[in-house]
Amino acid sequence: MSKEGKWDSKNFSQKMKDSKNELTDLQNNLNELMVHFVLRALHVYQSTRPEPLRQGEIALLVKNEINNVITDLTAQPNIDNISKTAKEEWQKLQTQ
Repeated sequence: MSKEGKWDSKNFSQKMKDSKNELTDLQNNLNELMVHFVLRALHVYQSTRPEPLRQGEIALLVKNEINNVITDLTAQPNIDNISKTAKEEWQKLQTQ
């Protein structure tokens, strides 16, 4: 909203366009983080056996790890924690 209390759709549209690069960067960071989760899982499974993981096993482990991470992140306690942290960070930004 503008300082006069009226909705400024032109300003909002411009802000959304400007923030597209930031959103892309955040998505790339999230993807990289997910790769780290998957690599951790692959290392754990590989460490339990002498022969290399087969392609089908890798594909299944990747799929399962991504699903498990998403399930964990969307569990209510995690949502509550993320929400609390985001609100606290937002308050800090507003007082600067």
